[in-house]
Amino acid sequence: MNREKYYKNTVINTLKIFNCLKDHEKEGEGFLTISKISKITKLHKWTVSRTLDLYMHTFIEMIIPEGFEDVGLQIKFIRLKNPDMTKEQVLRVLKFNRIMKNRN
Repeated sequence: MNREKYYKNTVINTLKIFNCLKDHEKEGEGFLTISKISKITKLHKWTVSRTLDLYMHTFIEMIIPEGFEDVGLQIKFIRLKNPDMTKEQVLRVLKFNRIMKNRN
């Protein structure tokens, strides 16, 4: 059986990004960009973007403004859908998703 595995640090990276977004929500500043999340978490921009797209899409609200494609930019603005979400809830969803992927 060929099982798709998470990258070694997927859970750790997801929690770093979640904590960053959660802390930002507490300050009431609105949306963050991939670059800002990358600087705060000390993760590469690609890692942040991939983690958000693949593992955190159910937890976040993402806005991609139009008009920047003409100059070769794609900017993503991110915030938590539910600021009251806990780390335990995030871990539970990650675990469930992993189980479901392994079943297929």
